[in-house]
Amino acid sequence: MPQCPLPPSSSSPAVTKGLFILWAVPGQGGRPLQPPTLQQIQALVRHMAEDAQELFAFYEEDQRLAINHLCRTNRPPEWLRGPVMGPGGLRGLRGTMARMAQVLQDITRHQRDLNPPGAEILRRLASTHLKVRGLLSNLEGLFPAPSFPPGRWPPPGPTAPTKVFRQKLEGCRILWSYARFMAKLSTQLEARSRWEKRRSRRGSRLPARS
Repeated sequence: MPQCPLPPSSSSPAVTKGLFILWAVPGQGGRPLQPPTLQQIQALVRHMAEDAQELFAFYEEDQRLAINHLCRTNRPPEWLRGPVMGPGGLRGLRGTMARMAQVLQDITRHQRDLNPPGAEILRRLASTHLKVRGLLSNLEGLFPAPSFPPGRWPPPGPTAPTKVFRQKLEGCRILWSYARFMAKLSTQLEARSRWEKRRSRRGSRLPARS
């Protein structure tokens, strides 16, 4: 099965990291000090797509699940299907990121039972969870109105299976689906950005009306 595709990066890691730090740290009230631009959201998503692929590859190898591509399912959970960029596309992404943050916490709790404090897998999971929370904070700054009515936020992930191997496999499949989701999202945002730039250039070439 082919590797999860990643879009080409057009910004340096240092710049992207700077954007992440700037917009992921919440201001008063738990939101960024000012709303991010779509370009900054796009840079953060591109960085997260790369991070998601790296986390999946490490997890798959670390948990000894690379044999026969057990994790690389073509049937992602309902909430990780897509994404589809259209009207309200980024606004709807808030629900996905809230759910992913919860699932990452579930995976981390399971891995804490299997690894000593400070293990590399725990560090990587914590780093990815921070990025997901950062994107969620950015989206809340961009779209202040709640995406869900009170009490309707996505529920936590399903109860973890009882057997250790099944827990590992389910976590690995979620990370695979998440990596594919973020790669697609990054590609769609890149395409949207190119389309908006072309539209802007066409508009600037139109003759002024007298």
